[in-house]
Amino acid sequence: MDPQTIAKHNARTFILYRILFRARFYYPVFTLLFLDFGLSLSQFAILNSVWALTIVLFEIPLGGLADTIGRRKIVILSAILLNIELLVWLFAPINGGNTLFIFFLVNRIISGLCEAASSGADEALVYDSLEKANLQNEWAETLEKTQRYTSLYFMFVLFVGAMIYDPNVIGKITQFFGYQGSISQENCIKLPIILNQIAAVFVLINALRFKETWNQPAKITEAFRDSFKKVFTSIQWIKKSKIVILLLLIVMFSESLILQFLTLMQQYWKVINIPILFYGIIGSGLAFFASLVPTLGKYCFKRFQFKTNFSICYLNLIIAYILIALSIPYIGILPVILLYCTYQSIIYFNGCYIHDACEESYRATVLSVQSMLSFSKYGIVSILYSFLVAAISNNMIQDSLNLVFDRSLVAFPSYFAFSTLSVLLLYKFFNRKRGSIKTTAFENQLEQTK
Repeated sequence: MDPQTIAKHNARTFILYRILFRARFYYPVFTLLFLDFGLSLSQFAILNSVWALTIVLFEIPLGGLADTIGRRKIVILSAILLNIELLVWLFAPINGGNTLFIFFLVNRIISGLCEAASSGADEALVYDSLEKANLQNEWAETLEKTQRYTSLYFMFVLFVGAMIYDPNVIGKITQFFGYQGSISQENCIKLPIILNQIAAVFVLINALRFKETWNQPAKITEAFRDSFKKVFTSIQWIKKSKIVILLLLIVMFSESLILQFLTLMQQYWKVINIPILFYGIIGSGLAFFASLVPTLGKYCFKRFQFKTNFSICYLNLIIAYILIALSIPYIGILPVILLYCTYQSIIYFNGCYIHDACEESYRATVLSVQSMLSFSKYGIVSILYSFLVAAISNNMIQDSLNLVFDRSLVAFPSYFAFSTLSVLLLYKFFNRKRGSIKTTAFENQLEQTK
């Protein structure tokens, strides 16, 4: 196959791979799923910490390995781990005590490895093939299609995942087909996982369809040794790239706080008086609005400069956080839409700019470093927020959880303003510490936007 054929094939494969990999049927009932299996809230917190820690520990080494032995092999590894992760979950015994916890612990470790392996390797593989075919200008359009179709599929997944987890809905469906027995929550608990297991098989099929030409080292030990060397050389390269440093800081500080709010979003709906019945519908609505973002993002990427695009994003975020802190009944949905759409815009812009700025040999490692920094910062933000809630609770012992959460919302615009200032100061610090270095044409464009 010629380079252009391979590039277009990889772009199509990437879109389907990402859609099936990212959208999970258990997302709308994720927390409930853990608790209904028989785990406690403290065990749930421990397992999530293990998951995040696994990603942080293996993100960069796997990114370096992808830059050493080839991105396709790491993408296939990620797809295999996804299938194993779900199989462990399927065979976990409901209300199994310590055995259940061990099953979930294994599941979370494998899931963390899966996320660490997939992060950046798939994007780097596709961008490399486009670049070799002189089609790198089509990357923005590929990202646009991927985000749009993933968001539209997310609408379907959120609706179906919540529906099949409801024993009343499943009971009516089974009665329609003639089954007269009762359906309990325990009967429905693994249905979203089964659907995801089916989707995971197609993820693996698409991973195997990727095409890549790579000069593999003679020995696997040589590959692992070279992967660690690649990590250190990539970090040294990052220090010399203004645009990459700025993107790392922007995503690390913005994404961590956004993810913290999205984790708590169901509690926010309670505060603004949204009935539980509408949670799934709102989630599908957010996915629909997110599907419109890539088209606007592609226009802004081609029309405006780096500084303008991210300035608009940061302005939208501060407006959204301020309005969210007011917790206006019902109308409070609107700033969440603004927050979520802005988050999708940041993801899109980051995907466009960082691939343009990275050299091919460092691309997967740089993306892994970025993901590792974001997850680390997210963990720090989660710990700080838990301390904040504990402090508020101590002063409001007689008040409800909703009121405590309502009071904590003011921390979001305050912390975001602090984070924005931190990004600017850290970027200036890195520039001053590095001194004069040779910059690329793309970075010269960034300098002109200041």
